[in-house]
Amino acid sequence: MNAKYLLVLCAFFLACNKGELLVFEPDELGTDQDEFVVEADAGSLSIQLYSNASGSIRSTGSWLTPAASTFRSDSKIQFDYTANTGFPRHSMVYFETDTRRDTVKICQKGTVEEVFHLKTTAKIVYNGTGTATVVPLDVNVPVSEITCEVRYMNDRDWVHDCEVTSEGIRFTLDDNPDPVQARRAVVALFYTDGWGIEREEKLTVVQARSDNRIGTVFTAEQLRSLATVSGYKLPDDAYFEGFIVGTTEVGNAGALEVGDYRTGNGVVEYELDECTNYLESVDGKYGFRIVTDTPLENDFIRDTKIGLMLSGAKVRKSATEPVCYEISGVSSFNLITASDEPAPVKEKSIEDITDDDIFTSVVLKDCEIPMRKGPFTPITAGFGNLCSYNFFAKYPQLVRDRKGGSIYMFINVTCPYRRDGNPMPNGSGDIRCVVVNEKYKSFGDVGRYQIRPLTREDIALKEDFKDSFSALISEFRWTRQPGENESTTLPGAILATAGNGEMTHTYSGYTSGGVRFGNFSPSYFYLGPCGTSKKKHISNGAGLILDDGTEYKPWEGDEANQNTDGKGWIATGCRISWSNKYWWNSSAGEGYAYLVKFSTAGVSSDFVSMQFAMYNNSQNLRSPRYWKAQYSFDAENWTDVGEFTVNDVAIWAMRCDWQTLGTQVFDFPLPTSILGKDDVYIRLMPRINKAAQKTDDGYDNSTIANDSGYNTMDYFAIRYNK
Repeated sequence: MNAKYLLVLCAFFLACNKGELLVFEPDELGTDQDEFVVEADAGSLSIQLYSNASGSIRSTGSWLTPAASTFRSDSKIQFDYTANTGFPRHSMVYFETDTRRDTVKICQKGTVEEVFHLKTTAKIVYNGTGTATVVPLDVNVPVSEITCEVRYMNDRDWVHDCEVTSEGIRFTLDDNPDPVQARRAVVALFYTDGWGIEREEKLTVVQARSDNRIGTVFTAEQLRSLATVSGYKLPDDAYFEGFIVGTTEVGNAGALEVGDYRTGNGVVEYELDECTNYLESVDGKYGFRIVTDTPLENDFIRDTKIGLMLSGAKVRKSATEPVCYEISGVSSFNLITASDEPAPVKEKSIEDITDDDIFTSVVLKDCEIPMRKGPFTPITAGFGNLCSYNFFAKYPQLVRDRKGGSIYMFINVTCPYRRDGNPMPNGSGDIRCVVVNEKYKSFGDVGRYQIRPLTREDIALKEDFKDSFSALISEFRWTRQPGENESTTLPGAILATAGNGEMTHTYSGYTSGGVRFGNFSPSYFYLGPCGTSKKKHISNGAGLILDDGTEYKPWEGDEANQNTDGKGWIATGCRISWSNKYWWNSSAGEGYAYLVKFSTAGVSSDFVSMQFAMYNNSQNLRSPRYWKAQYSFDAENWTDVGEFTVNDVAIWAMRCDWQTLGTQVFDFPLPTSILGKDDVYIRLMPRINKAAQKTDDGYDNSTIANDSGYNTMDYFAIRYNK
C-alpha cells in the first residue's frame, strides 16, 4: 500500500476488535474576532466562543474578570471590566483545551491620553564641533519605559551616551573632522502604549562639516549653467535649497517611458513614476525634474521647503528645445532640512507659460476640459495595463482657458482616478499642475508645453457645465439622426446634440440608416472601472450628462453586450461616435470632408473656438494622415483655420510608436467675425493624399484608400465665452 495513503488512513480511522471504524472529530476552538475595544466606563462584554471540547479561561489584567473560569462547548462568555481613570490599557484572554489555545485581546479606552512626542522639530542641525545636548520631549508616560536607538546614515559612532530623562533626550556629539561632508543620524525613541502597540518618534540629527557649514550652496542658475546633455557630476559638498512640488501619491509624476512597441508585455517603465519628483527654486523661477535610483529614495513630501545634499548627483539638460533640466541620483536620505512651507504661488493663463516654468508648480486660472464625454483616458484598455498589455503610458486630455489658450494635460495609466467610474468635470475652475515638456509621437504634435496635475484634487473644476465660462453654439456628442418631425438642409446629416447645427459628409455615395455616417468600431468612452479583472459591463455609462441632469444611455436594454472583455468600449450599435470611409476625390484632386452648418445669430463674444476629437480606425491603415480645417459663410468660398495630423489606431499585428490607442482632441480659435451670422460652415478634410501603410517606416508612405481608410469622429463643438 502507498505509504502516503496509509498515513491518511491512520489519521482518520481506528480499527477496533469488532471491525468497526471510528471517525475522530477535529479539535475546534475559536472566537468571531481576535480583538475587542471597550469604553473607559465600567461595563461587560460578551464573547462568542466556539469549541467542541471543554477547557479553561484566564485573563492577564485584574480589571477584567470572566464570569466563569471554564467552558464545556460552544458558549457565550461574559467579561466584566472596571472603569479606567488612567491611560488606555489592555488584557489578554486565553481559552485553552488539552490540545489547543486561542488568544483574544481586549483593549479599554482611558480617560487620560498617552502623550509621547518631540517638543521641537523632527530635525536639528548642529555645528561641526562636538557638544552635549538635551532635546525636550512632550511626554506624560514614564520615561523609564522609553528606549532609544541611534541609526547612522554614513559615518558611525559619533552620537554617544543617548538616554531618555525627565528633561528629554540627552546625547553627546563628537567633532566632525570632515571638511567636505555634513553627516546625519537618526535618534529613534520607542514606547509601547497601553494597548501594546509600539510607538516611535524620530529625531534627525544633522552635524555640519568641520568649518561649520552644511555644504557649498548652489543656486538654481548655477546648477543650470553646469548641466550637460550627458550629465555633470556635482561635487560631494553640493547643497541646494528649494521646494518639493511633486508627489507620487496617485501615479502621475514622470513621463513613463515606453520601450520597443513591437514586443509583448512590459514595455512601459512604470517605476519611473515612483522615482520622479519635481524641485523648484526658492524664488519659484526655475524647476528641475529629480529622479531617484529607487522608489524608496523618493519619499519627499509635497509642499515642503528642503535643504538637500547633492553629493554625487548628476545635473542634465535636454539636447533639444525647450531646454529642460533634470537632477538624477538624488535621494531623500540626503535631506538635511525640511519645513512645511509651500512654494510661491504662480497663477498664470496658458498663453503666459514660458520655458522657465518647466518643472515648476503653476496654477492655471479659469480652465475647462471641453471634451464632455467619457473618462480622463478614453482609450482601449486592451493595449494598456488594465488588461495586462503594457503598450500605452499616458493620455493627453485637452484643457483650454478663458483667454483662448489650450494645452494638453497628461494623465498616466497609473492614475487610479483616470477611469474609476466617475465622469470628468464639465465646468470651469483652476488646475494646479507641474508644467512639463514631453514628446508623444503616438498623438503627434502635443505642443511645446504640457501639464501634469499631481492629484485629482488639483483639477479643481466645477462639475456642472452651467458653471463654466463658456457656452455652446453647436455640439455633437453622439450620432443624433433627425426624428419624424425634423429635417436638415445638408443631405444625409445628423443633428447637434446641444445648441443648433447639423453635420454631414461630402461623399454622397455612402449612407447608413439615412445619414452619411456609420460606426465602424466601438467607442472607448466607458467610464470604468474596466480591465480583465474589473467590471465588464456598462453600468457607469459614458458621462453623457444632459442639460436636465439626466444621462443619455443608448445602451439601455443591451447592457450585456457592452464592454464584454473589459477594454472599456461601448458597442458600435450605440453610435456615440460616427465614421466615414471615403476620403479622397481623385477626379477633383482633393479630399472629401466632414461638413458642419450652424447659426451664430444673436451671439456676441470676445472669443469663439472649435473643438473636435477623431482618430483613424482602419485595421488596414490607409486613412488620411494630414488634415485642414476651414470656415465659410456660403459653403463655396473657404478660409483656412489651421492644419492638424491624425494618427492611426494600434494594430495588434504591427505596432509602431506613431499608432494611438484613443481619440485625439483638437482646439482651434475661430475669428469673431463668424458671430451674428445666420449660416456658418466648417469643413474638416484631408489636405493631401497621404496615408500609412503596414511597414515600420510607413507613417505616410501610402495613399488614402476609399472604402477602407476609416476615420472616426467622437466629438465636435463650437464654443464662445459668456
